[in-house]
Amino acid sequence: MTVVLEGERLVETARGLREADTGGWRESALRALVSSFGWRWRQAAGDAGEAWLRPTGRYESPFAHDGEEFVGLHVPVELVEGGAAPKAESFRRAAEALTEAFGRASVMGAYGGLGPFYESTPRWGSPFLRWRGKPDTLELRAGERGPELLLQPTDPVENWFWRQGHGEDFALGGFFGSLPVPANGGLGFPGYWRTDDWDVYTTALSDFLGSLPAATSALGIELDLGIHAKVPGTYGPVVFHISSGERLEIAHSTQEPAGAGSGTDPASLGWIPEATTPAELSHWIDWTHHSGAFGPDDIDGRELARLLVDTLRGLGVASPKEDLSLSDHAQTVDGYRVDFYGLTLRENP
Repeated sequence: MTVVLEGERLVETARGLREADTGGWRESALRALVSSFGWRWRQAAGDAGEAWLRPTGRYESPFAHDGEEFVGLHVPVELVEGGAAPKAESFRRAAEALTEAFGRASVMGAYGGLGPFYESTPRWGSPFLRWRGKPDTLELRAGERGPELLLQPTDPVENWFWRQGHGEDFALGGFFGSLPVPANGGLGFPGYWRTDDWDVYTTALSDFLGSLPAATSALGIELDLGIHAKVPGTYGPVVFHISSGERLEIAHSTQEPAGAGSGTDPASLGWIPEATTPAELSHWIDWTHHSGAFGPDDIDGRELARLLVDTLRGLGVASPKEDLSLSDHAQTVDGYRVDFYGLTLRENP
């Protein structure tokens, strides 16, 4: 582990970035800015924990409408060895220091597998906290080897995000949340994408669940999502409850004895009987079965996604697009209004 920025130095650097004059993201102004921090001029990420600038290239230029020559100044915070858990812990330490200094981030979430600008996100997870401003925004986001500060022109990254709302499969993943604060004036969120194809839905759910405990642990939040399904012969109960904070737990409940009606025994699919391993969520509803709990480094998103989809199809649920929705209030998380693009689901109308 290599600490690049921490404590007062982290906060001072972040404050300097927020107050910086980027001169419309032209090279001349940015060279002066980089020099004022004592950094070298670099236009590609390296392994030594040095700051670097992202030029406006082929994939960035369609979203840079004001002549920005660069669309980001990246500053590593910590280079962390190991898996998702230590990287999430590092992110959370930095997040706590920045939140104490600047207040709560106006936008937070996780990018999923695709981030600006059509770039693959880190394998361990993609959480971010954004202190939105005009013309520039400061973000704490996941880097491949740990958290990093990112100063960026506000409009290009928001233009990219907005233009993903075209309804195509996998256009957006993860989740995005915003606070009702003045800093978010004019902030827009794109529409969802939905699918009738169970294989496509399984892939999306796998991506969403695979890095979920890393993201929620890093952000210091807890998600509690009830998924409703139109199960033939019922009134559409809460079929699954997904809880993710420092660990992920998925519980399954039915309105009938296990296996009744569908001919499918939940235990045969991989659900753990509550009597064998008590569910932490039993205070909320009388769960029948649950999946166990998974931390950031011991989760198989594909396996869990297949478990949920096989259960839904065994219950006779016909379509993920037409027959699944989130429980009421699922999209309110610690004061943030959250859209779960990676789940492709919204609350009941």
